Amino acid sequence: LLQEMATYEDEKTSWGVSHRLNINQQRSEQHLLPLLDKFGSTLLLCYANKHLYGCDYEHWFVKDKQSDWKIEFSQNNAVFHVNVDCNPVGEHWTRQEFAMTSEVKERMKKVCGATNYSLALRNCEHVARYIQAGVWISFQMVNPDSFMRKKFIEGLAEKTKLINTFPDELRPPGESFQTIYEDITDNVHCGGPRDALSEKDEKGYNILLIGPTGAGKSSIINHLFNQRVCRIGHGAKPGTREVHFTQGEYWFYMKNKKGRMENKMSNVNIIDTIGLCDNMLEDAEVQSFIEESLKINILHIDKVLVVCSGRITQNHKDAIKLFLRLFKFKKYKQRFAFIYSKCDDQTEEERSEDLEKMCELLDDEPDENDNESNQPDKIAVAFPPDATVPSEEIRNDLKNLKRVALTPIDSKRISLDKRNWLAKFLARG
Repeated sequence: LLQEMATYEDEKTSWGVSHRLNINQQRSEQHLLPLLDKFGSTLLLCYANKHLYGCDYEHWFVKDKQSDWKIEFSQNNAVFHVNVDCNPVGEHWTRQEFAMTSEVKERMKKVCGATNYSLALRNCEHVARYIQAGVWISFQMVNPDSFMRKKFIEGLAEKTKLINTFPDELRPPGESFQTIYEDITDNVHCGGPRDALSEKDEKGYNILLIGPTGAGKSSIINHLFNQRVCRIGHGAKPGTREVHFTQGEYWFYMKNKKGRMENKMSNVNIIDTIGLCDNMLEDAEVQSFIEESLKINILHIDKVLVVCSGRITQNHKDAIKLFLRLFKFKKYKQRFAFIYSKCDDQTEEERSEDLEKMCELLDDEPDENDNESNQPDKIAVAFPPDATVPSEEIRNDLKNLKRVALTPIDSKRISLDKRNWLAKFLARG
């Protein structure tokens, strides 16, 4: 018991230091990086049951399929480090098989020699899932029923928001913040990215974007700011690997306390999310990832932008509709907008047809209380990635985008239940 109390104090100490990996460069370059060539073309994401700091937990690692070579964040002679070895792994379970690509190997290199271990913030699951999928997440710290979360969540206090946030060395490179269209000025004025939001940000106007991987969410955000603030993926390759907060300010035309319309500058928080139906993460994992990041950062949402492009599959529909239920779509339809994106090469008729198909797929449960005042907005947009001078079509799409995203609604905001409402809906099947 005394040993467990001492190690728990060590864990608490790890929360107070900088959120970094603290790579031992000499050890990494001289001893670990050459060993990465021992891994073959197929890798396994694995875990084994362990005990540490008085906690029963899952120890995660990445292993070569054909041999015992593995990479893991583990303890050796009372020192934690990301190590590469071929020691027998003992009893373990495989969660997923995946290919050794150049991107995977590069992620291995970035974590080799890491030393700044924290069971809550920088653990073996964070590292293993980062290697496999490029995300920094530990579902053991997300699940409200897990022993780890119950043990640490109160003590973490404000550090809770770092649980699934990239350490400094792994932060994705920021965008250039270059202006997209020089002669467009009626946009959200960017204040920069944020790792997390605080209580004082809660009064801001919160816009959430959800949609499948590669649907164009990041491009929509860039055009709301008229700046390149979010990385954009190529094709079905995701550009966003975390829940990404960007703050700004906007002049809203809204009612004052006396009921009169006036222009008022207000803070805006625009929230990009990891794509649904991601081919490296299971749908339930993506949904849990998004849910956890939202519920520890905001209490209310003012607008949900559902973004799709191309063919909408049954998997897309199922994943999106789960979020529609969670955000009480039937009750707050007017706070939603369906955006069919990437219509660059389509005629106006084709755009309209695809937008209607999207709406029919996602809003296919008529409600007897439906009325014209409680309906989602719907638009189709085309923002060619290389355009620097806005055509008349782009100007119209920008106007429509700002209308559906930034028009204040005089009704109750969408409230996020701090309880684990996602788990509740997943349990319903």
